[in-house]
Amino acid sequence: MPKHFVCITVDDVSAARHSLLAVAREFSFAIEMIEDGIVFDASGLERLVGGPERVAQRVQESLDARGVTGSIGLADTADAAMLLARGNQNKATVNSPQNFASLSLDDLDIERDTLNVLGELGVENIGELLAIPRDELSRRYGRDFDRVIKRIEQRGERLLTPNIRESRVSWSFDLDQAVEDFEQLIFVLNNGLERLFARVAHYGKSSEHIDISLRLENRKWHRYEIKASFPTLDRSFWLKLISLRVSLEPPEAAILAVEAVTHFTKPRPDQRGLYAVSRPEPESLLLTAGKLKKLVGRHDVGVPVLLNERLALPFRLDADALPVGKEKREQHSPRPVIAFQYFQPPRRAEVELRDRKIVHVRTREFSGSVIEYGGVWRAASKWWMSDDWKTQEWDIEIENAGLYRLALSKSEWFIVGEYD
Repeated sequence: MPKHFVCITVDDVSAARHSLLAVAREFSFAIEMIEDGIVFDASGLERLVGGPERVAQRVQESLDARGVTGSIGLADTADAAMLLARGNQNKATVNSPQNFASLSLDDLDIERDTLNVLGELGVENIGELLAIPRDELSRRYGRDFDRVIKRIEQRGERLLTPNIRESRVSWSFDLDQAVEDFEQLIFVLNNGLERLFARVAHYGKSSEHIDISLRLENRKWHRYEIKASFPTLDRSFWLKLISLRVSLEPPEAAILAVEAVTHFTKPRPDQRGLYAVSRPEPESLLLTAGKLKKLVGRHDVGVPVLLNERLALPFRLDADALPVGKEKREQHSPRPVIAFQYFQPPRRAEVELRDRKIVHVRTREFSGSVIEYGGVWRAASKWWMSDDWKTQEWDIEIENAGLYRLALSKSEWFIVGEYD
């Protein structure tokens, strides 16, 4: 089977990198980035695409679709493809004796003094250099010139060195007509995720982060960053998660195109441990949390995060976080933890003071002498934000009743919660 290599050169590689990679991956997985473009192995495409001219045409069409201007060279060796691309600006050139012989010597690794001498002798292109006997060139310019001779004779020994270490893959699809309901896109997106995950699996990776972008009829983009706390390539799970997220934040106009980007991560081990206790799969937890967010609101479901402040409710909900199952456990005896339960509403109390000390508390549920108490504190550390800072609080231990928080607000006493 004949070998075919394609080289694409552009003026700004950094700006066109992702587009070049997307084009190359339509034809090959053996890809090498070079300083001014990209080279890839396009062998074996005769039955799928056609001959070399048809392959070059398809590469050009793919570049045009992404708005990239570049030069394309196709040849039997990587060196020849690079020379063709560099020697024919903004053209798609398939190797032939005439095309290759007309290339300038400037892209060959020849010293400037040697190029000047050859120019004075009237040797300006590869065809004219090939007309000179090889032995004469080696005798005049040394054995190092042999590698130049091998390149122009297309006996290049350069091997393609794949050097792409990507961290993501992308897929996009333009709709024939605008769609108002995202549910209608699920079938299209399912096909896109199938292709994406096949490429992710090809690299031996998994994913816990997908970005979905919707191009709308009003020329705006609506973007969603969707993360799981575990890696998985389960398409049905991701489709449900994406659908729940879009239903929480629906786009403001009809959809014209959809784009998905999958980020790589290490795959999840199939077996957690020989003696590990079985537990529900994390997919179930994440989908349940997504359904709850749809019912009660996105910001009312999450992981509580304690605040280093004294407030009525000293925590906030992190709506984007979920337990990842990797929390560290205490290797030795765990530290004692005390929880606090707020009463809604607070319970009214009668308090007996003696020498300005709290000695007895009575409520409808319990009553008793105060053994110990700590305080007094303000109910809020941010006095400039509300009137809660005017409320005074004590932590009290009541004989045969437990630990409570006692509050004094506007000359009235309340039990606001219990320590458990």
